[in-house]
Amino acid sequence: MAASCSSANASSNDKTECTSPSPTETVCLELLDTLTDGKEGAGPSGVVCGDSEGSVVGDKCLLDTEEGDDGSCHAEECDEEGWVEVDDGAEGSAGEEEEEEDKLLDKLQSSEGTAVLPSAADSASAIIPRPWRKRKLEVQNGFPCKKLFPEDKTAILSLKKKTLEGCIPLEKVKVQRSVIPSKDNPPPEMNDWLYQFKRWSNAERLLAIDQLIETCEPTQVRHMMQVIEPQFQRDFISLLPKELALYVLSFLEPRDLLRAAQTCRNWRFLAEDNLLWREKCREAGIDEVRETVHRRRQRAPSVTSPWKAAFMRQHTIEMNWRIKPIRPPKVLKGHDDHVITCLQFSGNRIVSGSDDNTLKVWSASTGKCLRTLVGHTGGVWSSQMSGSIIISGSTDRTLKVWNAESGHCLHTLYGHTSTVRCMHLHGKKVVSGSRDATLRVWNIESGECLHVLVGHLAAVRCVQYDGRLVVSGAYDYMVKVWNPEREECLHTLQGHTNRVYSLQFDGVHVVSGSLDTSIRVWEVETGACRHTLMGHQSLTSGMELRNNILVSGNADSTVKVWDIVTGQCLQTLSGPNKHQSAVTCLQFNNRFVITSSDDGTVKLWDVRTGEFIRNLVALDSGGSGGVVWRIRANETKLVCAVGSRNGTEETKLLVLDFDVENK
Repeated sequence: MAASCSSANASSNDKTECTSPSPTETVCLELLDTLTDGKEGAGPSGVVCGDSEGSVVGDKCLLDTEEGDDGSCHAEECDEEGWVEVDDGAEGSAGEEEEEEDKLLDKLQSSEGTAVLPSAADSASAIIPRPWRKRKLEVQNGFPCKKLFPEDKTAILSLKKKTLEGCIPLEKVKVQRSVIPSKDNPPPEMNDWLYQFKRWSNAERLLAIDQLIETCEPTQVRHMMQVIEPQFQRDFISLLPKELALYVLSFLEPRDLLRAAQTCRNWRFLAEDNLLWREKCREAGIDEVRETVHRRRQRAPSVTSPWKAAFMRQHTIEMNWRIKPIRPPKVLKGHDDHVITCLQFSGNRIVSGSDDNTLKVWSASTGKCLRTLVGHTGGVWSSQMSGSIIISGSTDRTLKVWNAESGHCLHTLYGHTSTVRCMHLHGKKVVSGSRDATLRVWNIESGECLHVLVGHLAAVRCVQYDGRLVVSGAYDYMVKVWNPEREECLHTLQGHTNRVYSLQFDGVHVVSGSLDTSIRVWEVETGACRHTLMGHQSLTSGMELRNNILVSGNADSTVKVWDIVTGQCLQTLSGPNKHQSAVTCLQFNNRFVITSSDDGTVKLWDVRTGEFIRNLVALDSGGSGGVVWRIRANETKLVCAVGSRNGTEETKLLVLDFDVENK
């Protein structure tokens, strides 16, 4: 409870005398506290005690007074009883003040002569005597008006309508609001300050800003951030010439480029640029866009960049290989229970050769057998295909040229004296290698033998031909480089200590795999061995070479990725998900390595990281006789030749489709 004080200016120094309030004054003060929620100087129903220093109601300062020498209040707003009432800045008449006070007293009075109010925050109840007016002046005299400081004149407090719990509602006080400063109507002092700020040096301005920030409250600093941040979030891409903007966007990854297209219309226009997406397709190794774009235009015209459409299609296909559920494969049954010895896949056509002396032509889309090529008198052990032409080599020592559309045999090529074990087709010429230790070059249109290459001392097991040079590997441990036109051996590559089973040739390098567990990299022009790749423990049965990256599959159940320029092993595809038996075949592109094995599985690996992705095929008979003999893959399909050596698995082809589904 506050003490009653009176001020006097008897001398130059202010002196204040304080006395304790009487019991009646105490009750009235509690009433004042209750009606104003503890705000000093406030009276009931919009009236304010003259003691309030800088007291305000609503948006108007109630007291602007000067004290006399005797300390008395000289405010014009104070009535004879020491109370002030505010009504929109206008002075109310004495009668109106009396009427308002009478209404309040009527509410306070009870039939017993007392008014009972709800308790204040620190008092349970207050009993108010009947003679209200008389004691009001006595209480006011104990709290005389004081002078307001000039800087307090603009202070603003809101007095909202309050209702004492179940008892007395206070009237809303009407006040005149002060003018809120704005950019159009700033305070005069602000203009002076800004003028001075502009005259300061940069260092002085920075110092002033630092001091201003330290002075501001958090809400004001937050307002600064909201105003400043947009200044640094400018769309610089839209301000650049189109060529420069596209150059900047070309450094984004495709995923980020797609996100940028969602920013605004201008960014979307730039992000759809055809040349931009052509470069992204080139980086991703997508080179079959013309066919893709042609198919899209046949279905429906689109304003989307055709290169972007090709890239998005490629991305969808890659996700189908990696994570999407594998669709049930098409099952192509044939060749009874014989072994499928060779497999070719191009476009929509699959050709399988078997030791049952036949070849079969299948539709990859429907799974139907289109033709059965009958004519060999021995098992078919090698084949090549180009367009509608199929060439096959057999244990009957002949090669046959077939028309895949009609199934007719166009030519039978005689000359070898033993099994035709390998061949390689380039253009209109095919080179065949035989167990008779010779190689022959044939014209497939005329069926004529053009050249015979003699020099190996044992069976020729593998051959490569690029139209200029022939490279052959044999059981005599040798690799030979030939000029077929002159029937001349240019180089004999010596170094292997056992049979050579596999070859790769890119026009510059020759890569040979042997039963001696090593892989050797040779220079075709000089015949020099540049690297000997060690790491496998058994026969290297299959290899694929692309852009100086070699993938090798071995009978030791592992697959390795090599850099043939440096001779380093980049990845070993093994770990807990590795094959459990010999690797029989592999396929390799810029993203994946696909491997098959005697354990009855086909596995998908990430060529960059060497990580196992998932099993594409897992035969129920795997581990008990089921084998995947051969695999061939293109961008969207995988063809697997499966069977068994003990009858546990039926001989058949499985065709898995990972293409984008037509909706």
